[in-house]
Amino acid sequence: MNSTITIPFREPPSEITREEILKQVPHLSASLRHPRISPDGLRLDFEVSAAEAETLRPHVTHLCQQIQRSLRRLERKVVFRSRAMADPVFRGAGCPLPGVWEAGKGQVMIEGASLAIFNFFADALAEIEREWKPRGLLTPTLIPARVLAKCDYFRSFPHTVTFACHLEENAEVLKNFRARHEHQKEGVDAQALSEMAPPCACLSPAVCYHVYHRLEGTVLPAEGAVYGVRGKCFRYESSNLQGLNRLWDFTMRELVFLGSSDGVLRERQNCVEVLGAFLDQIGLAAEIRTASDPFYIAPDAAAKSYFQLTAETKYEIAALLSAEERLAVGSFNYHTDFFGRAFDIHLEGAGKAHSVCVGMGLERLTAAFLAQHGGDPTHWPDFVISRLKDCQTPRPASDGSSPPPAALSGWRPCSGSHARQSSR
Repeated sequence: MNSTITIPFREPPSEITREEILKQVPHLSASLRHPRISPDGLRLDFEVSAAEAETLRPHVTHLCQQIQRSLRRLERKVVFRSRAMADPVFRGAGCPLPGVWEAGKGQVMIEGASLAIFNFFADALAEIEREWKPRGLLTPTLIPARVLAKCDYFRSFPHTVTFACHLEENAEVLKNFRARHEHQKEGVDAQALSEMAPPCACLSPAVCYHVYHRLEGTVLPAEGAVYGVRGKCFRYESSNLQGLNRLWDFTMRELVFLGSSDGVLRERQNCVEVLGAFLDQIGLAAEIRTASDPFYIAPDAAAKSYFQLTAETKYEIAALLSAEERLAVGSFNYHTDFFGRAFDIHLEGAGKAHSVCVGMGLERLTAAFLAQHGGDPTHWPDFVISRLKDCQTPRPASDGSSPPPAALSGWRPCSGSHARQSSR
């Protein structure tokens, strides 16, 4: 049985504090559901199991007060706003995403129209990356636990780590486990956890970490290095896991720049301009703005967020899902020389290397595109239609619109009361 808990605010939270509260509160309890801030901004409501209700209330209150106290005077800096932001359209809002099937918590399979858009973004971003002539790097899904420790991940983001475990290499343990699960068809039993060996690997939460691991102890040329990497990432986000918006298992494309501080920041700005032009090309309503990472709820978490926002070390591409909701679909991160120091990566004649990573989430881009443009390909920008892989070249219909590509011809889009458009 669940209870609805209300946390009153003395004053309405700013846009930044509102977002941070909703991002961090779900990690306080596995049973916490549907956190939302009232339209007037004077209260936070959420559902939680009745057994936890009163013990959890002071923790949520403290967290909200801590975030508001630290961030209330901050305002986001917007460094780019796409043309579509002036008059956004939401043809797919409220519609189920076409061809998306939930395989498990935070896990999806994608086909049909959604897969077509996913592949479009994968190919288009790969082409954009070629402008920098990056070195390619095929990375594993697993990452050594010691590498994440060097990245300070266990201290900053312990709530999102996914450990790769296996049973102890012990004949008796294996025999007992097999016997207990001979007729077990619903997963593993509770005793299994105690039989696991200490995890020496994790599922990688970011593909850029593999680059720093690869370059550990090396000296880069004075001009630095650029890597282009695509891979699977894994971040557990508790009850925040939702559709394509927030997945436990997702796909990233990343450009990783290593070099001098001025050099990598110059490349970050170049990426902002190039990807901003791409957002205009695909008609996506989005902003590139200052942001912060979802640091673990700890005494220094708000200070870390404050530093990122004021020092502008992190930008995000925030795309509209509706008039009220945004989704971060990409980020531009400046790490100073943190990874250069952590992995002993030198720049020839210039000390430790500085780094920037520019990452784009393919599933999130797909979700934002379909929320705005809808699932009917006749409403998709011509640039997108013309670039879809394995589809016939579209010919204009009698009304001047483009017909759906052959690969999508059997799919019917959502229509009716759920499809809506912003007021003009």
